[in-house]
Amino acid sequence: MVKWLNGFWIFALILAIYTLLISRYYKRRIKEKARLVKEAEAQLIHMEKMASLGVLAAGIAHEINNPLSFLISNLEVLEDYTREIQKSLNEERILADLKAITQESLEGAHRIKKIVQDLRTFSRKSESQAVLIDINQVLESTLSIVWNEIKYKVDVVKDYQASTKILADPTKLSQVFLNVLINAAQAIQGKGTVTLSTWEDTKNLFVKISDTGCGMTKDILSKIFDPFFTTKKGTGLGLSVSYNIIKQYQGDIRVDSKPAEGTAFIIRLPKQGR
Repeated sequence: MVKWLNGFWIFALILAIYTLLISRYYKRRIKEKARLVKEAEAQLIHMEKMASLGVLAAGIAHEINNPLSFLISNLEVLEDYTREIQKSLNEERILADLKAITQESLEGAHRIKKIVQDLRTFSRKSESQAVLIDINQVLESTLSIVWNEIKYKVDVVKDYQASTKILADPTKLSQVFLNVLINAAQAIQGKGTVTLSTWEDTKNLFVKISDTGCGMTKDILSKIFDPFFTTKKGTGLGLSVSYNIIKQYQGDIRVDSKPAEGTAFIIRLPKQGR
């Protein structure tokens, strides 16, 4: 009996050690898998951002090229006028023109500065830290980036009611808004309207981006947040990435859509998010 008990305790000890070793092994494996999943998610976000930048590159170049063109033209005129002023300081026509083209040049320079600033905000590395942001300003910056892509197709209506600032990464939220705005524009055949609305209650901020586009069937609606699902050209990652970004802030995205009646994306962000 004693020998049997000793054998039992030895077996139990070996089993306990084996279980502990197996548990540690699988914990390490789970930790490693979690790290790989996190890295893969970061890569997907980066891939989608790069894809979005690729779509916008031509439009941004166009937006910058316009003010640059008249800046160069104005500066060339200024150079000519400088020579004429040296000959005659009493030329009122030249002085009037100088004031006009100087103002136009400054306006163009400020336009370029804003485009570059908005693009830098969107292009920053995903490791950027959360800061207190004005959700309306993030929408405006995103609209500025995407404007050349959508301005010939849509009229934009704005109704900004939210005023509370929240702690968030403006780069990530800008990516969400950009994805939804591009989808809204692509859903519109011919000319349509995109409406940007913000409001808040005691606990949450809300952003609504609605369009007068073709709408979606229930079948498509059930898949739009699936990775790689797309009905258009592109990676099919935009809305999936957007969904995961909002989830990181304990928020959610709801979509209301019917064929031929347009689509509305309603984004909820807690005021006390992380």
